[in-house]
Amino acid sequence: MDIKLSTVRLNSNSDVKRLPRSPNRIRPEKFIGNFDAQTLYFDCFYSNDGGEVLCIGPAPTNLKKYYKRATYRALPSGHDVKAKHFFSLSVMSTRLQNVPIGTTHIEMCFANENFQIQVQPSLSNEFSNENILFTLSKNNDLAWIKYWADYHVRHHGVSAIVFFDNGSNAYNVDAIHSCLADIPGLEKTCVISVPYPYGYKDDILKVNPYWPQFLQVSCMSIVLRRIGVHANSIVNLDIDELAVSDGQICSLVKSTDIGILSMKGVWIEPIAEEGSDQVDHRSFSTVKKNPEESYVSAGKWVIDPSRKWLAKHNVFPYMHWIEGRPLLGRRYIGNAHFLHFKAINTGWKVNRHKPQLFDDLIHEKQPIKW
Repeated sequence: MDIKLSTVRLNSNSDVKRLPRSPNRIRPEKFIGNFDAQTLYFDCFYSNDGGEVLCIGPAPTNLKKYYKRATYRALPSGHDVKAKHFFSLSVMSTRLQNVPIGTTHIEMCFANENFQIQVQPSLSNEFSNENILFTLSKNNDLAWIKYWADYHVRHHGVSAIVFFDNGSNAYNVDAIHSCLADIPGLEKTCVISVPYPYGYKDDILKVNPYWPQFLQVSCMSIVLRRIGVHANSIVNLDIDELAVSDGQICSLVKSTDIGILSMKGVWIEPIAEEGSDQVDHRSFSTVKKNPEESYVSAGKWVIDPSRKWLAKHNVFPYMHWIEGRPLLGRRYIGNAHFLHFKAINTGWKVNRHKPQLFDDLIHEKQPIKW
């Protein structure tokens, strides 16, 4: 299935640009080069309610005043529509209400620039009752991708995959489609190209230094709001992560109090099994004996999108939590956790995939049901 996004970006020559938080502090070139200063919205689409249009984009930072002054007009009717903005640390959404039937575009006037934004369709009915697994990826090995998908279909009942490709240059989008095409039990797949800045860790700020990762967080809201409204479950895992539990996580989430199943993680060391050709995750099963060293501090989640609180526009999924969730929102059940494979890594972020040797004093084998 092909899914198009309606992405809106400021002109590169514009004097108006998004600035980092605490903009007067000096950042390294790597941060500046990966900071998204131009994107206003990654997508614009009809919500499940029909007469409502949602736009999802990065956090505004210094642009908040421009969003509040922006005007929105439905085309071809020319009807002015009111906007309500919901701001968060890394993502924002704009709700346009009472949009006339037959609207194909929204004309937005923002900081003296005019944009005509195509309104994309809601896909909530197409993914109704599906168990959706989604991820954002760049240049991950196709063999890794295929096994990651196949594993979660077989063990957890995943029936649909939404794959955001962040501008891979090792292969094209068609190669990802082909990689996912013949997995038994996988009913729906879509690959969405998002060749925009990913965002670099902001070490200047000690609290929430990953706040500039606008793209990944925005993709999560796009999946929830445009695609997964009527899904049975939504799972977020990276290609280097495999979920493990006593039952299928897509079913276990239904038995949680508020519809969030949280998963703690275990590091799998980059020590290849003897005789392994290191093709995919199955080549690795070593963990450190010390639980403090093998524990992954950042958890992952599964949600049941049918819960009413998730429909609120001030709820935003993040990589490791759901902003706006009810109190006591984490539930660890069914021994649900995930394995985080250090070797399944291109080294783009941290050089954790460097091969190591097994040491009986500090390592042990983790039994894994492949």
